[in-house]
Amino acid sequence: VKYYMTIAVITTFPEKNFKVYGERMIDSFVAHWPSNIILHVYYEGSCPPDKGDKVKYVDLHQASPDLVAFKQKYKNDPVANGETQEIAGGVRRLKNAGKNDKGKGSFLWDAVRFSHKTFAVDHAIKNIDADYVLWLDADTYTFRHITKQFVLDLLPGDKLVNYLGRVTYPECGWVCYNKRHPKIQQFMKYWTDLYINDTIFQELEWHDSYLFWQCVKRIAPNDGVDIGKGAGVEGLHVFINSVLGDYIDHMKGKRKIKGKSSRSDLRTKKDQE
Repeated sequence: VKYYMTIAVITTFPEKNFKVYGERMIDSFVAHWPSNIILHVYYEGSCPPDKGDKVKYVDLHQASPDLVAFKQKYKNDPVANGETQEIAGGVRRLKNAGKNDKGKGSFLWDAVRFSHKTFAVDHAIKNIDADYVLWLDADTYTFRHITKQFVLDLLPGDKLVNYLGRVTYPECGWVCYNKRHPKIQQFMKYWTDLYINDTIFQELEWHDSYLFWQCVKRIAPNDGVDIGKGAGVEGLHVFINSVLGDYIDHMKGKRKIKGKSSRSDLRTKKDQE
């Protein structure tokens, strides 16, 4: 990969979580990422405080009327928000919606929550001038200096996307999109149309990782690159067990409160790889 490839990093989080983990992620990015890679933060509500030249803020709701319309339409439908209580005329989970469906609420069907990421990615790909758009979850923390070469070595090259592979579907805490790929527009249109046309509710699960994986398999099945290199086979916490774990921690789930992953999350012996 040539060194002049341009990369933009993007993220988003609910306004209430800025102090929980969002600000820490931004500060760690400023401290440890290359100066010529900009972080674009898609925020909701009030604009977070200025963090200097390496951080740009985008008002997510202003940037994406389609997101606002989807949220408005389904904000009062418990099922569309991951719950099981059904309302008249509301959406329903498919009858064969997976072994995880034990009649209780679950993030796997929280369509409203995960819609933010999709539309942030869509806006970034359409509006940010860069060769690659790299999604990085806001509940990550960069604890060591990252070189531009490290990021370049992880780009999908001439493929469409890269991701952290797992047995089921990818972990989408880190996903890099190739804006120059011939299928990028088709891919994003397919993904956003799930929300715009309400066809998301015909899918088995409604969260980002499942939907992203369906889009890859349907639009560009041979154009995804797994940078997890098998790290997700043993344990679910693939992020810190991949090459990314040497630089970035990922506070999945309850780790958000703790502020870091546990030693027990580490499954691979890095020194033996």
